[in-house]
Amino acid sequence: METVTEADHLIPDVTNGTNVSLSDFNITTAASGLSTLKVVSDVVITTTLVIIMFGMGCTIELWKLIGHLRRPIGAAIGMLAQFIVLPLVTFGFAHALQLEPVAAIGMLVMGSCPGGSTSNIFSYWADGDVPLSLTMTSLATLLALGMMPLNIWLYSRSWTNDDLVIPYKNIIISLVMTVGPAAVGIALRWKWERVALFFVKIGSFCGGLAVILSMTLMSLLYPFMYKSSWKIYIGAFFLPFVGFAFGYIVAKICRMNATHARTVALETGIQNFPLCMTLISLSFPKNMIPKLALFPLLYGVFVLTNSCVFVLLYHVMKKLKEKYDKMAGKEFTRVPVNENNGTVDVENIKTLGMS
Repeated sequence: METVTEADHLIPDVTNGTNVSLSDFNITTAASGLSTLKVVSDVVITTTLVIIMFGMGCTIELWKLIGHLRRPIGAAIGMLAQFIVLPLVTFGFAHALQLEPVAAIGMLVMGSCPGGSTSNIFSYWADGDVPLSLTMTSLATLLALGMMPLNIWLYSRSWTNDDLVIPYKNIIISLVMTVGPAAVGIALRWKWERVALFFVKIGSFCGGLAVILSMTLMSLLYPFMYKSSWKIYIGAFFLPFVGFAFGYIVAKICRMNATHARTVALETGIQNFPLCMTLISLSFPKNMIPKLALFPLLYGVFVLTNSCVFVLLYHVMKKLKEKYDKMAGKEFTRVPVNENNGTVDVENIKTLGMS
């Protein structure tokens, strides 16, 4: 067994396509196995993530994205849930669990991070609004430059007086890795729609592959996380669901339609896990990092499994509703809805009536 060096130990970033060094964790692993996993994380995962964001860009019609940018009400509601509601709820949740300070700080940092591009693929799978999801991811990453240090400073006073180091460079890289491939996909959809729709299927497949590979690699690289206390397990398991719930509630309070509310829920519940790991590695002494990392590492596993549960439950409920409506004789003609604001599309109704 050998101590992992900075060159050898990188965690695959399923959220934003960058690699986060964890050399300070002083974790020991078999050198040959680690080398193989490093190749997988560096080549396969990063390539897969670029394809995912390219594929998600191919789902976006340019006029819809422009609509969200011109009238960013949906994105603003998402930011309210992301940077105001979730950090406050995470702070209260950590106190309710009575976590020891190091674990509580890890949980707080996790809850203060912006959403990552993983939410885009889950929004696509849950029939959400992908243009809105991409808009929120990009805006959240930009706002994180200010809101992330503000929330951490505001709520961390309960456990530490130290100032944490915000990884601004990694935040910018995250933004580029999210927007770049997606922009190419949007351009392809605008010029060659048929070709773009083919890449959507590839991006969706790669999304499933990335989820499986990420959970497998994390379990192999960091098996010590499964020895965490039951309180950390509860916090890491329920925090994504808490984000989903409060994101959806805030969206519905603001009168968003179900499609947009699901999108906001996923964006709020899926945090940028690798960004959290970077902040911890930059801010704390080496001997503290293994304990601080327990919550984010477990969260990184649970956020993927719980997001899959979210999508599965949505499709089950959708099928049950369709079956119930069919049995009850409620197969009415679908009323066209404007996807930008959720209102009835009068022009399309007129068109249907004329046909």
